[in-house]
Amino acid sequence: MSDDAMAASDTINQLMLDIPCLPNPDLSANGRRSRHFMEQAEDIKTERLAAALILKAAKPDIILGPPLGLHWTLYWPKGTRARDADACADMIKPWIDAMKDIGWLPNDSPRYVRTVSYTSVPSSPKGPSMTLTIEQDGR
Repeated sequence: MSDDAMAASDTINQLMLDIPCLPNPDLSANGRRSRHFMEQAEDIKTERLAAALILKAAKPDIILGPPLGLHWTLYWPKGTRARDADACADMIKPWIDAMKDIGWLPNDSPRYVRTVSYTSVPSSPKGPSMTLTIEQDGR
C-alpha cells in the first residue's frame, strides 16, 4: 500500500484499486431534483477533477486493454444509508469520465467499457471507501 493509503494489485486480466473515499452522495439521482442544474454541473466538474487526481495517484503497474468491465464496491460508514444502483450510477459517472481524462480510457462507449456494476455495502467498517475492480471483458 502506498503512502497515500491507496493500494493497487493486479493480475493478468484484472486490476483492483482501493480508493480511500466515496463519491459525492449529492450527485445521486435522488438528490438531483432538489438542486439548480448549474450547481449540479459545478459539483460534477469538481468531483471529476478530484477523481482524476485520486485515480492518477494510484499509478497502477498495468492498464488493461478494452473492452473492460468496471465494478465499483462502495463501503458506506455506519450510520450512513447505502445508495441503490441507480444512485450509484450518477455518483460514479464523474469517476468514469476521470478515467478518460487521465488516459486510462479513450472514451466510455461500449467499445471500451462493456459493463459497469455497483455494489453498496451498508455500515461497513471499511467505510467510507470504495474498491474499483477493472477486468478485461472478453465477451
